[in-house]
Amino acid sequence: MEQDWIRRAQQGDARAFETLMGAYEKKIYGLCLRMMGNAHDGEDAAQEAIIRIWQKLPQYREQSSFGTWVYRVAVSCCMDAIRKRRTQPSLEEMGADGFEPRDESPTPHEEVENGEREAAVQEAVSSVPEAMRAVFLLRDVHGRSVEETARILGISEGTVKSRLSRARLKIAAALRASGLFEKRRDEHEM
Repeated sequence: MEQDWIRRAQQGDARAFETLMGAYEKKIYGLCLRMMGNAHDGEDAAQEAIIRIWQKLPQYREQSSFGTWVYRVAVSCCMDAIRKRRTQPSLEEMGADGFEPRDESPTPHEEVENGEREAAVQEAVSSVPEAMRAVFLLRDVHGRSVEETARILGISEGTVKSRLSRARLKIAAALRASGLFEKRRDEHEM
């Protein structure tokens, strides 16, 4: 069924494209949000990705799955935006915007803790160089296989594994350095 929508959209059918993007829109936005580090830049990158997908759709040749191709375009848009920006987002930009609280009725104290934790995680992920960040997000956040991540980014599987390992180590070190997670563990031990 997806192939029919793809072919119709490749021929300029805007409705078919809308239907096709309905299945990928949230995934694209989620990836872009995490790649860019804040909601505003994530939305911009996601919109740019969808526009680019529409423009490049006639060039899609089914050499990889459509989902893989969509992710490749979205990552490319993010990488272009990051190269243009070349500065890390401020802590204010990395606030809890776009994140849903896990508990349906958190106390004010829990809300503050959740916001601090989410900001620390986002800051840790944003501190990793974009090539490693893309691998980490595709593999660990979006659940793509090593093989698919390699195809999306146009790198070898060995490079995916290496970058993923280094990204995980850097993110873990940044989270330990934030002190937030050790502090919470100490509080629970009391």
